[in-house]
Amino acid sequence: MATCSHGDHERAGPGGRKAGTRGAKPERVRLRIGNLAKAVLVSRQAYQDPKDALNEFVSNAADEYAEGDHRGERIRVLLRRRGVRPVIVVDDDGRGMSPDRRREVTRNLFESAKAGDDRTLGEKAIGILAFQQLGGRCDVVSRADGSTETWALRLSRGQADAQLERERRRARATPGTTVYLSDLDPDVLRVLTQRKVVDYLRARRSAALARGDYGIEVVEGRSVELVTPERPDGIRLEVPARSTLWGKIEFALYVAPPDGKRRRVAVVGRAGTSIIEHLCELDEFSGPPWDSDQVSGQIAFPALHQTAGRRAVLRDRDAFPVFVDALRAVTPAVARAVERVAREIDERTSERLADAVRRVFGRVLKELTELDNPMRSQLWDLDPSGSGDATRGGGGEGEEPLGGGRDGTEREGPGLDELLPPPSDPVSAPPPSAAEASDGKGDAGRRQRTSALPSLAVDPEPGSARSRFDPDRGMVLYNDRHADYLLVKDDEAAVLDYLATLVAKEYVVYNNPRAQPDELAEEMVRLLVRVRRHLPRRPSR
Repeated sequence: MATCSHGDHERAGPGGRKAGTRGAKPERVRLRIGNLAKAVLVSRQAYQDPKDALNEFVSNAADEYAEGDHRGERIRVLLRRRGVRPVIVVDDDGRGMSPDRRREVTRNLFESAKAGDDRTLGEKAIGILAFQQLGGRCDVVSRADGSTETWALRLSRGQADAQLERERRRARATPGTTVYLSDLDPDVLRVLTQRKVVDYLRARRSAALARGDYGIEVVEGRSVELVTPERPDGIRLEVPARSTLWGKIEFALYVAPPDGKRRRVAVVGRAGTSIIEHLCELDEFSGPPWDSDQVSGQIAFPALHQTAGRRAVLRDRDAFPVFVDALRAVTPAVARAVERVAREIDERTSERLADAVRRVFGRVLKELTELDNPMRSQLWDLDPSGSGDATRGGGGEGEEPLGGGRDGTEREGPGLDELLPPPSDPVSAPPPSAAEASDGKGDAGRRQRTSALPSLAVDPEPGSARSRFDPDRGMVLYNDRHADYLLVKDDEAAVLDYLATLVAKEYVVYNNPRAQPDELAEEMVRLLVRVRRHLPRRPSR
């Protein structure tokens, strides 16, 4: 690890005395373009965010570890935004750079030696110039592996020459590189806070961090925060990797129920670095299921390239069309998975709300004993053998044993549509109490027990009404396509109030078949007052 401490970083700043051999003049190194065609293309693009420019120096540190086959090493980003001489420092313990290597870099801008190495991100050889988006000066202080000398390469904004000289004041005791960015622009100081830098690096480097390629810590003052990878939640979809002429496209996708949380799928390129943070940034995939906030994870394809501004996928003629075709092929299956999860959650929510309505009306009916109650709610299914065990789906004839086929042999891996569990059985109400069991309406041989409480279900044949009562089933059927239901469906408390109101309406209509409108209105108010006294503030989960 480098010996330059946090205090050393803070003492470093613009305008300091030149370090080096006494009396020796710094060597002037002329900056040269190694690839003019690429320079013309890249110069049209600029970093849209100072964090993108800072990320270039983090990328260089990560590439050093990759090229040296070092895993799990630490990259340090130090922020000193206040004081007379603000400075940003990026430090690594990689192989370091010899003077000859630094001369080579400055004389071959836009011509990267890393372009063919999938372990590294560098591909345009302009990262060293990113400092101009942050400040006026960049000092690259480095000690090469196997050397005892520390050298500094100094660059200034707008200057065609760099200075290369021995560094003594900030000499490193171990190999590695420390980049000092100074003369920082005021806007940069406001943007590059510790919290924003940590969140940015987590989003852009989550795949590499999760693999353990390296670690990153961001330091500001006495606060040190380790950048941890994002953790997708939900059910993992085992989407097989797709082999192409440009390498594999690998999927790590998760589907979760809708809960108001923002979820995104990152597109990852070389070196485990996200090219874009959300797949929806591509016009081809800006709709369902990718914009549902139910799908998270990443899609990795090292053949994809970034634009120079590090904010978009380069739409080349080779790898990008292959990537688009592969995603279009898996999109329908992902959409079906999202629908299944949403449907299962809807079923669970509906049953939970119906149970809450039953409890409310259980109390209301005790207060209004004069109401004629035609409604019935199923309580319990009994085993036909009379054992009293609840019958549930599963385990029946025709099912395969867990983990294999009927003969116990191992099955082939599941397809995408098999990966999600089937919708859960409706949550049963508790078994009947002793008093209910002795009400004379049943015995141990009966398969179904019911209670004089309302039960709700979605109307399979909805009309224009909000709800209707089915006398044969003793059940209130509600219209889930009605404009009023759609108005409240995203608020569970509002849905519970709405369903309770519909049940109250059906009770009033049933008990007052010949009442006048004003009488119906009065009776409705009387019942609703009692219903709302017992409505929970939050539906139980």
